Amino acid sequence: MEMHYHGAIIRPIIIKTDRTFTSSVLICDPHGDRQLYEGIGRFASDEAAALFAVNWAIAQVDGKRH
Repeated sequence: MEMHYHGAIIRPIIIKTDRTFTSSVLICDPHGDRQLYEGIGRFASDEAAALFAVNWAIAQVDGKRH
């Protein structure tokens, strides 16, 4: 799954390890520069992990650094 937000492309990456799902996210800005943020959270479900990754990336794009 990927989404477009304010000219950026956000692609959550979810990896299952044992019984948890780890969130990472790839952000491609409007200029084509890419940044991968790995291991930004661990969750009990893949849906929760993906939702967190998308929300986290939106905050990055909006300039609200974590």
